[in-house]
Amino acid sequence: MSDTHGTPRLSPHAASSATSPVAAPVVLVELDFASGAFRAWTGLGQLNWAGKVFEGVGSIGAVGEVEETVELRAVRLTLALSPVPQEVVDIALAERSFRLRPARLWGALLDAEGAFVADPFPLWAGLMDTMEVTDGAEPRVALTCESRLVDLERAEVRRYTDADQQAEYPGDRFFEYVPALQEAEIRLPAQ
Repeated sequence: MSDTHGTPRLSPHAASSATSPVAAPVVLVELDFASGAFRAWTGLGQLNWAGKVFEGVGSIGAVGEVEETVELRAVRLTLALSPVPQEVVDIALAERSFRLRPARLWGALLDAEGAFVADPFPLWAGLMDTMEVTDGAEPRVALTCESRLVDLERAEVRRYTDADQQAEYPGDRFFEYVPALQEAEIRLPAQ
């Protein structure tokens, strides 16, 4: 007896189509860089979905293992392009503010004509962390992303100061007089 509901992410139609010989699994990637969104997919040419255009990276793109865990912990994912043209290396080196910006992956099935069998399903979502650019004979760009649970592992450094409060809530005056209170001598009336 075959189980067509192998993963809860697939609709019944998509799950049954996944076993057909003409269904091709693909991964769609969206990286929200400050300079603009980068969208790619694991095939060739352009792919349109949800009003967005995804550029095909073919065999030069690699998606690391998408790890699922029952534990409440952060997981990492690596996305790589290799070999890449020098202009891609230059763009990657120029990109400065990408850390902690959203990264999303979707899984999908395409039929023989290249049309979606069903809507793509969320495969992974997290935040961009580090980018490693290797220049040379075979240029490579690798981006490590972390799940949003990584925030649980980071210490939140906050101070009870006016400057810290202004950074979070501009115009709030709650901590305005804290520095004056630190040196103040407060005398309570005797009973």
